[in-house]
Amino acid sequence: MQISGHGKPDHLAKLLLGIQETEVVSAKQRTQQDGRQDRVQISDRAKEIQRIKALADQPDAAREERIERISRAVDAGTYSVSGKEVADALIRQTLTDAVL
Repeated sequence: MQISGHGKPDHLAKLLLGIQETEVVSAKQRTQQDGRQDRVQISDRAKEIQRIKALADQPDAAREERIERISRAVDAGTYSVSGKEVADALIRQTLTDAVL
């Protein structure tokens, strides 16, 4: 499909890419002329969240053992849980996800 009826179908793409390249070059030139550079600063809260996430990502032997025990009980058909326990776990998980 041809919208304008002029030129090749990729003409618009080349035109847009040319404009983008020009904008990038001019931004680099402005940075070099001003002598300033972009900087990224991570807030203390973000650093704390990263630290907590790193701790959460570490393997937990006790958790793995509990998962294995529950998995064996499910396979054997002896695992049972109350609706209240499920609801409590869902609420706890939802609140934890909201904080992180």
